[in-house]
Amino acid sequence: MTYRILVVFFFCIVFVAQSQEDEKPPLPRWSDEDTALLLQGESLISDALFRPMSDDELGVPVFEGLLLPDQMADLTEMAEPTEIIDEDLVKYFDQKPKSYLIDPQKLLSRQEYRDQLSFLKYHASDSRVGFYVYVFDTKQMIPSQIIAEEIFQRCFADAGPTVLLFYFMGAPERSVIHLSADLMKAVGRAECARARQSAVNQAMVKSQEADQLDGYCMQMSIRIYWMEKALEAGVIAPPETEPQAKPEPIHQKYLSIISRWWSEWMLPCCITVVVLLVGGFSYHWRRKTRKCQLPSIPVVARLGGTHAAGVGAVISFANANRPIAAQREQLPEDWGIS
Repeated sequence: MTYRILVVFFFCIVFVAQSQEDEKPPLPRWSDEDTALLLQGESLISDALFRPMSDDELGVPVFEGLLLPDQMADLTEMAEPTEIIDEDLVKYFDQKPKSYLIDPQKLLSRQEYRDQLSFLKYHASDSRVGFYVYVFDTKQMIPSQIIAEEIFQRCFADAGPTVLLFYFMGAPERSVIHLSADLMKAVGRAECARARQSAVNQAMVKSQEADQLDGYCMQMSIRIYWMEKALEAGVIAPPETEPQAKPEPIHQKYLSIISRWWSEWMLPCCITVVVLLVGGFSYHWRRKTRKCQLPSIPVVARLGGTHAAGVGAVISFANANRPIAAQREQLPEDWGIS
């Protein structure tokens, strides 16, 4: 039984293999023309195999959407990042802004603009001091012909006390604050500078540019509240006068010159004095302890004697420490005997 099953299985395999061979495509055959050319000895291989094919022959699709339009050539004429184009300058300063947040360059996203504008509107509802924020790019420069006093006269003549903030995104330290004349009279430039510095410090704590602007405006809103209180109280800031330098006395001038000279030459002078003192002491000590000794000169014997009878002299010096040339005067024999 097992043998029969194996035989049937073998015939099935042979039948399946034969059916697959029947399904294969037939082998290529030479055409009559190619056969005739081959018999004549001509080559059937052309140079088409070695010729580079074009994109049309390869069927490579052309993506027309990637082609740049002719308008892209105008990009070379774009303004520098530090400049503000004239069209935006007109939107900034040509007329009184319709919103408390002026951003014609769209530097803020739509959500950031709405959030900041809602805060400025809340400030306006709680204060009679107008607070307008002009937003510029980080490195942009406001042209010199833009003068704050002219902007107040042209756009905010009937607006009451007003604060204008020129804010540069990402650079709070470059911000500029301008106060209207009545508000400046009440607080003064010193208070304005302190308010600006306080707002800058609050903004520098944040890392995101939008958060920096929000922190700056919040701190400035607090400062504006106290400015408004000073204005309502009729406070007048003291005039800012630069302190006049008093003439320096003559003796003070010389003392300052001597002090500068001494601070520069103190060490060399001290070293020189020490060297002179040590040298003088050493010289005096050597002279005091020095002793002069006369050389022994041998005397030639005369007539076999060591010296002549009754002839000779003894020379003595009073001070052995003094040089011989300084002891020329003869002293009495009892000198120095007590």
